[in-house]
Amino acid sequence: MYTGSNKTALSSQEQIADAFVRLLRENSYVNISISAVCKEAGTSRQTFYSLFESRENIILYELSKKHSFQPADTCPCNCTPLKAIAGEYSSYIAEKQEFLSLLVKNDLIYLMHQCLFDAFMGCSFFCEDLPERERTFAAEFMAGGLAGIAKTYILDGCTLSRRELEQIIYKLFQGELF
Repeated sequence: MYTGSNKTALSSQEQIADAFVRLLRENSYVNISISAVCKEAGTSRQTFYSLFESRENIILYELSKKHSFQPADTCPCNCTPLKAIAGEYSSYIAEKQEFLSLLVKNDLIYLMHQCLFDAFMGCSFFCEDLPERERTFAAEFMAGGLAGIAKTYILDGCTLSRRELEQIIYKLFQGELF
């Protein structure tokens, strides 16, 4: 996936991503061809492949650029970091439920895992006292669990309030639901 700073390439990348999401709202993922994306975006296949390489990379681009979960770099209150993450993530899920619904509907929610992992590894207060190896395991564990929570929330019809979802996430973090 393209990560440079060329304004033309970045603009084309945005056009392709927007076109793909428009198509995803109307069609299932498996029925969206690269040709259809290029036609909708008004770009060539060569441009597509030089910027994304695959449809999955469009989803990763969308998750990282427009729909990312970014835990705060400092704990926003005098609570534990896990309490802060529970609050931030429950707000994130509620705010991004339309896009997350598209991912769940098309069995693409697994792509959230890498973006969540990157977010935790980039957060300075996430498991800051752990050795790097253990911190990596913790980030993987959190990414997998939180992607699953987003999926369950969507499949459940988004019926929980943000506060109820936060409480469930925090109870999971504390081991209360096991």
